[in-house]
Amino acid sequence: TNLTRRMWGQMVNTVRKVAIIGAGMTGLTVAHRLKLSGCEVHVFDKGRRPGGRVSMRRTSRGIFDHGAPVIDAVSEDFSNLLRRLGGVSGAESTFFGNPGMRAILDKYARDVDVSQQVRVVALKREPEGCVLRCETGRSFAHFDAVISTIPAPQARDLAATVDIKMTERLADIRMQPVWTVMVEFTHALDEFLVPDGGPVLRADRMGDKPGRLDDRNAWVIHMTPAFTEVNLNTDPAVVAPHILQTFSDTCGVALPDVRYLDAHRWRYAFAEQPLGRPFLSSDDGTLLVGGDWTLGRRAEHGFESGRAMANSVLSRVVEPV
Repeated sequence: TNLTRRMWGQMVNTVRKVAIIGAGMTGLTVAHRLKLSGCEVHVFDKGRRPGGRVSMRRTSRGIFDHGAPVIDAVSEDFSNLLRRLGGVSGAESTFFGNPGMRAILDKYARDVDVSQQVRVVALKREPEGCVLRCETGRSFAHFDAVISTIPAPQARDLAATVDIKMTERLADIRMQPVWTVMVEFTHALDEFLVPDGGPVLRADRMGDKPGRLDDRNAWVIHMTPAFTEVNLNTDPAVVAPHILQTFSDTCGVALPDVRYLDAHRWRYAFAEQPLGRPFLSSDDGTLLVGGDWTLGRRAEHGFESGRAMANSVLSRVVEPV
């Protein structure tokens, strides 16, 4: 009805301009939902490409999915989204990007305004709205609301400048790291099993994923948080061969010669204990903080957090800290 349209228009107009920090699954979900509702949305991301941990590495030896190896979908809404974004469906509601995992979110990001390689380090409230200050000293202003979708420890540093109560809640969230190795062997590996409870989290051959045309003997090996904690500050050039040896010993498989080898540390991969709710909000609703770490480990948790934050901004019904 006309009355409903007028009421919805008034509600949206209370938040006209929104800054979103982080261009992973959560940030892009928020951005799309707000943009479709008529908000002016600006996404700021510190990386070179969108995607967050739904990531891939382009190398001289081809693509490696060094972030999320697969996206699992439980809800119909999330499954439908992944299909619209071109995800290749595997068994039991699993989805893969092609040619790499990030391809799914690359399409998602094209429809919104994303500024890459911009690291936001501080927030400030002014009468006209929120101001974002970047690592380079540049500032962006003025926003009616700021939504942070970065890991809890980084969000805590931002919140410290505007909301002490939120900072205290975020301090309770401990994030776990994960070392990841990208390796191409000269020959195929013999069959092996990754034993439960060991230092290897999982190992995936790139060419085994649905929709891939990849005949390399290229693998991505993810190590457990426990292993990573012990080797947290080890140089990648040193930890990479150590991970290969640990993988060989743990899985009982002889390794062929190596053609390519590199390592990447995800400093904030998982929440040891998720927050248990989709997001935190300042009392006035101008700062919201969320991400997959609020509900679990999966990309769908990030989707759920992003959707909840967008709905909160649009309705101005926010969850108190």
